[in-house]
Amino acid sequence: MIKKHFSSDFIKSVITLVTGTGIAQGIAFLAAPVLSRYYEPEDFTVFALFSATAAILSVVATARYELAIPLPKEDKDAKSLLRLSLLISLIVATITMIGVATYHFFSGSFKSPHFTFWFYLIPLSVLVSGIYNAFNYWSTRIKTFRLNSAGRIAMAIVTSSTSIVFGYLAYDATGLIIGLVAGQIMSMLVLSFPYWKNRKQFFEGTNHENVKVQAKIHRSFLRVNSPHALLDSIQDNGVVYFLSYFFIDAVTGWYSFAFRILKAPVGLIGGAFYQVFYQKLSQAKNEGADLRTMVRSMYLRMFLIGFPGFLVLFLFTPELFSFLFGLKWHEAGVIARILIPWLFLNFIVSPVSCITLVCSRQSPALLFTIVDSIVRVIALIIGGMRQDYLLSFYIISAFSSSLMIFALWWYYSIAKRYSNFPNGL
Repeated sequence: MIKKHFSSDFIKSVITLVTGTGIAQGIAFLAAPVLSRYYEPEDFTVFALFSATAAILSVVATARYELAIPLPKEDKDAKSLLRLSLLISLIVATITMIGVATYHFFSGSFKSPHFTFWFYLIPLSVLVSGIYNAFNYWSTRIKTFRLNSAGRIAMAIVTSSTSIVFGYLAYDATGLIIGLVAGQIMSMLVLSFPYWKNRKQFFEGTNHENVKVQAKIHRSFLRVNSPHALLDSIQDNGVVYFLSYFFIDAVTGWYSFAFRILKAPVGLIGGAFYQVFYQKLSQAKNEGADLRTMVRSMYLRMFLIGFPGFLVLFLFTPELFSFLFGLKWHEAGVIARILIPWLFLNFIVSPVSCITLVCSRQSPALLFTIVDSIVRVIALIIGGMRQDYLLSFYIISAFSSSLMIFALWWYYSIAKRYSNFPNGL
């Protein structure tokens, strides 16, 4: 059974995505020592506030309907979900523009000192991310994983090169913001351009009625997964708002830089396995297969892939940050070391988290995230009141690591419940 679902086709798909991810991360990593010398921690604070706001809104730019695209048996139904996702992205981006303009003109003395004209790029970032995500899951459905890899590489090249050029020209945080948005646009174009060329033919067979039907069938993604994803994104990205409020700007910049260096490869490599595993797990459930073997195998794969690298990082991260990025980033390395146990466990768990979508266990997953969010807020408040930001990160890492260990057991129990055991096992 395991050979059937982890076949050479599965391995090739993962290798394709991981190779693209590896190249993209290699480009970003090579650019990081240059960026760390062109930009100050305070510049990364402004960039962190921009990227965090854009990321939080982008995660619900499609109301999460893009996640449903791989699920229908008929392509026309999947294309209806794709159309729905694109429409919602446009609506959310428009609302975001209204929100940014309202904040700019009416916030008065409450306006953040970090707000710049370039924050008007947030709606564009949200729109582009929504389009990218929609076509990303269509690509997952039809297994054109090379296109996914090409999009990631294109984003890394454009983001890094643009940020370096603007940094050389002394454009402070503006260069980082423009670089990010330019990279997002390029990756979106790479992934969606083949379909826009023949969009009439591509969307043939879909209509407004079918779009409404599919929206109703998969409404749990709007009602349950969207709040879950939004809360999850606030967990990761909302930290910068608390750090900016309680501590000096350098602390936010250190955290943002450390999280950018560590979370990006964790998210993208884990995301590559997630994308392929999601498709395979959906197929296996439809066939009534034993999901337990797939989950166990994925846990083992992720552990073996991640353990050597995370061990080295845990032992030497502060020294590596000082050597590679400059002495002013040593404290970012200290923060990174504290977060590594949680990030390692998250790396193991993240591909299997799609089982809550496949097996319709989104409501308990939302509760799981709510608890985690509450603890993180409490940790940040405790550290802020005591003016000890490291204490906040110790609490977050310890509790989130415990939740990841619980998730290992919970996802396996879901697989056990929804499996059709051979031979009555």
